Amino acid sequence: MSKKRFTSKTYLKVLIVVGLLAVIGGGAGTFASFNAEVTNSGNTFANGTLFLHATPNGGTTCTSESDTINNAGSDTCTLLFSNAALANGVASTATLKLHNSGTLNATDITFKVASCSVTNNSGSTGSSVVFGTAPTCTNLRLAVQETSDSLFATNAYCAYGTDAAGVCSIDLGHNLATAASFQTLKTTGAINATLATGADRYYVIEIDPSVASDNSLQNRLVTFGLTWHIDS
Repeated sequence: MSKKRFTSKTYLKVLIVVGLLAVIGGGAGTFASFNAEVTNSGNTFANGTLFLHATPNGGTTCTSESDTINNAGSDTCTLLFSNAALANGVASTATLKLHNSGTLNATDITFKVASCSVTNNSGSTGSSVVFGTAPTCTNLRLAVQETSDSLFATNAYCAYGTDAAGVCSIDLGHNLATAASFQTLKTTGAINATLATGADRYYVIEIDPSVASDNSLQNRLVTFGLTWHIDS
């Protein structure tokens, strides 16, 4: 009987077959796996507050945070103007202190005139007699003058209106109708007025009728709102 020789070539074939069986067998073979990771822990979001306080004519302060319905800052404040008789070319004024009681700085201050209307005052006076054509909200000129002190005595800058060396020059281009959408209050250099946390600003609001004759103002009722707004 002849004996088959186990040559190096045969041995190499055996090794290849064994290697294939190890791969196919699965569990018999292992492979190295590398990984690394890091964790950013303790992430939070913490918002501050933006609260606007308004004090009309040195009276009761109203606050934006007291609006418990929708927190939109629509708290109803003390009247700025009440039963002030209007005369052609004679200004009626009111004072307003704005205060930021929140923790965030306000980047601007805006305001708007809401729902301005001129109607007959017959319900109040008991008389339906009127003279001439009724004025409109366009005839009621408006200016917002900033002062530098809580006594509203020293003019600082014309915040809304035509500026003349820091003082508002009343004109028909600024009136209760043109301010029906939000207007930005200005300060020195015609830049937007800001309101830092804890800070105050002092304003004098002036309304001055311009009509053909004083008689057209008789027995008229002017109604409007003033909304003040800040953004961070």
